[in-house]
Amino acid sequence: MKKKISLGLGLGLLMGLCVLAVVTQAQEKKADLYLIYDILVNPSKVMEFEKALKEEFAIYAKHGARLPESIASTDDFHYYLLAPMDNFAGIDDLYKGFGEAHQKMGKETYQAILKSFKGTYESVRGFMWYLRNDLSYFPKNARLKPEEVKFFHYNFFYIKSGMQPQAEEIAKKFKALYESKNILDSYYFWVGDIGTNSPVFCVVSPGKSAVDFYAQAEKRMKLLGKEAMELNLKALALIRKIERKVGMPRPDLLDISKKE
Repeated sequence: MKKKISLGLGLGLLMGLCVLAVVTQAQEKKADLYLIYDILVNPSKVMEFEKALKEEFAIYAKHGARLPESIASTDDFHYYLLAPMDNFAGIDDLYKGFGEAHQKMGKETYQAILKSFKGTYESVRGFMWYLRNDLSYFPKNARLKPEEVKFFHYNFFYIKSGMQPQAEEIAKKFKALYESKNILDSYYFWVGDIGTNSPVFCVVSPGKSAVDFYAQAEKRMKLLGKEAMELNLKALALIRKIERKVGMPRPDLLDISKKE
């Protein structure tokens, strides 16, 4: 049973992503449900936003609230905060936790949190995503340790209506191909649910850096060879749109022990 999470960012909405980006080893079960918030930050206010976020985390932790499991930021100024949920009913527990924390800290402290975020972000959107462990790839002898990951590459695949089962079958074949070639780089396979432009998949691939990621990607394609090219062609026939992003994990934003 996962721990309940309660946290409020600014308007009391934000809490625990990503990452779309989880760098810890996924559990063996088929899928884990996550509530993910996407915050579009004002480019000129990044430092102010990050400072306010860390200060908020410190306040909520002081009053017994759980912090996000992970955070990632992308090069287009989106910040993703991620929290695991036992089920969709967990959202009720989440907002109950908000209220309890607000009562403990008092109106003055809560208003100060709101003020600290003013003008630092443009929008907030919430989504529900499943981390599909059965479609993700986690080699036992992975090339990178979690602490070595400093870069993420995101591939968003928007699937044609009604084609999700066929697309998942191709994803299974890709995973089997990676296993047969003993590829040492892992990837995380996400499936969008409530709040997303579904059907949509997101494949998150880690690297030490951008240079490391693209160098390894070239090596992987040579190893995967013709089989991968054939699967790619089949996948493209099922896809209505592709989006790509790059970013990085932000564990520093969760380290409230460090003083600014």
